[in-house]
Amino acid sequence: MRMQGDYFQDMQDRITGQIGALAEALPHCALTQIVQGIDDIRCLARDHGFAAVETLASRLESAVAAGGQRAAILTYLDAMSDAASVPRGPMPAAVQEAWLASVAMRLGH
Repeated sequence: MRMQGDYFQDMQDRITGQIGALAEALPHCALTQIVQGIDDIRCLARDHGFAAVETLASRLESAVAAGGQRAAILTYLDAMSDAASVPRGPMPAAVQEAWLASVAMRLGH
């Protein structure tokens, strides 16, 4: 019998694996590939209750659409990888803002 903790770990590994693969491929990706990779991660996070990852991915999609630099993309991807380890489920607005503020701090804004 498979335990719920195993499922969570599998999904966490899948999400962080996709984040890592995108970060590694970033120097060689076209903008459309980057956007598709972020969207894939966002949808996976949404579908499996990783609200912090979903929030960061959504904001990253907006940043890329606004001409985000690759260094900023890596910063978001690092934060998303960190966020994959937080408890799943709904996230209060203050927590969402804290995750976004952590990215702003990493970017020096």
